[in-house]
Amino acid sequence: MDATWEEVERMATAASADDAQLASQYPTPETVERWTHLFGYSYMEAVKLISDQRGDVTRERITDDHWALIKDEKEALGYDREAYEHSLQLSQVFKGQSASIPAGGGSDDDDMMFLFRLGGLLKTPEKVKEVAGLEELPVVREGTNEMGVVKFCVVDKDTQKKLEEWLTQHSVLQK
Repeated sequence: MDATWEEVERMATAASADDAQLASQYPTPETVERWTHLFGYSYMEAVKLISDQRGDVTRERITDDHWALIKDEKEALGYDREAYEHSLQLSQVFKGQSASIPAGGGSDDDDMMFLFRLGGLLKTPEKVKEVAGLEELPVVREGTNEMGVVKFCVVDKDTQKKLEEWLTQHSVLQK
């Protein structure tokens, strides 16, 4: 029962946080600019991700003590608390904008390809090639979503793991 109350208390704290109070407001141009600069998002992508984060009372938040310890260093790099917390969730954002698809028509995990939307820190096929150590550029396909035309990258499961590790490493280096 204690774990349930701890979770309820954590969610209540998250819901009362400053950024959660702004969840229904359109992000300021300064906030959007910060996210486009730090994470390489397009304007609309940044607006959507900021709004999603602010409205997510279930997300993990850093403690006030944690932020007090790193605040000066992170602000010097252009982060505020909200952007820093987002940087810690980059691999989850990546997974949320991805899907596994059968490569040869089967459902065997070894025969799966990974499809993800190019954007943010992995916004070009050249960056994907560099991060994953590929010899050739990955396959890119165009599609549409609520923000218009977007590009999707298709890679194998090994490349997916390398990209996720890189994003996790990037998050760890931000701590």
